Formats: sequence, C-alpha cells, structure tokens
Amino acid sequence: MRPLHETELIRRAQRGDSAALATLLQQHYLPVKKYLVTITFDRALAEDLTQETMIRAIERVGQFQGRSRFSTWLMSIATRQYLDWLRRERRERQAAERAADERPPAQPGPSAEGRTALELLQTLPPEVALPVVLKHYYGYTYEEIAEWMEIPVGTVKSRVFNGVRALRRGLVQDEA
Repeated sequence: MRPLHETELIRRAQRGDSAALATLLQQHYLPVKKYLVTITFDRALAEDLTQETMIRAIERVGQFQGRSRFSTWLMSIATRQYLDWLRRERRERQAAERAADERPPAQPGPSAEGRTALELLQTLPPEVALPVVLKHYYGYTYEEIAEWMEIPVGTVKSRVFNGVRALRRGLVQDEA
C-alpha cells in the first residue's frame, strides 16, 4: 500500500480518521520538537511543549484551513505554546519576587571566552531571541512571526534587527 499524500491525510483527519491524524502527527513530531529545543534551549521543556502542541493540534485539526503548510500550522501552535509558557513563568516569577519582597541578585553572564552564537542567543530576552530564530533559522516571514507572537510587524523587524546586532557585537567581542 502506497503512503497517502499529506493533503489526503489532513482531509481524513478532519473527518475523524484517528489513524490519519496519528500518521500526520508522527511525521511532524520530531521537527516540532527540534524547533522547540532550538528556541527554549531546554530539552525537557521542549518535550513538554511538543506534547502540548500535539494535543492542541488534535483538538483543532478541524480548524486547519490549508492556507499554509501543515508543518507551518504546527509551528505556529508550538510558538504560541512557548509564548504562553513564558507568560506563565514571568507571572510566577513576579509573584515569587513580590512574596519575597526583594529581587534575587542578578545572575552573572557567561564569560566572553568560548561563547558561540547559540550561547549568545540564550543571553537575549526570549521575546528577542524567538523572532531571530524564527526568521533566520526557520525562514518564516515577519508577518507570520507577528501573527504568532501577536505583535506588530514593525516590532518583529525591530526585535530581529536588534537581536542580530547584539549577536554580532557579542561575537566580535569574543574575537577581540
């Protein structure tokens, strides 16, 4: 039996064919997980977010309209899952800081020696690092990134520009 084309799998999944949906999600699981590892820098978190992404895709496969590739749709779900996680983490951190009534001391940054672009990327705030990764590593458009992050296109462009500039500065400092 020859494998089904992705469009046929999507059509079947939207009609309730659980085997077709399982095949689709299996085909896209690793790329989604690799993407999440790239943007979170944390394998355990990436695994959790991948699972959440797949659950969300199962719940919403009927809403997939085919305006983009299925993989792009999954990446947008994964991005939103990560952004939601960041918001929860920020709220929890702020609540803990208020409860302690003092801010913890700042963590020292990585030493200039031996830093790579990836390590430098980790030092950027997530709201800057994420657009840089989406634009320059995955090749998504500014418009797609803006939609996923629910921010204006100009803000995405600014964050990408400033993020790349910060990475370049960090790499130049390492070479000096």
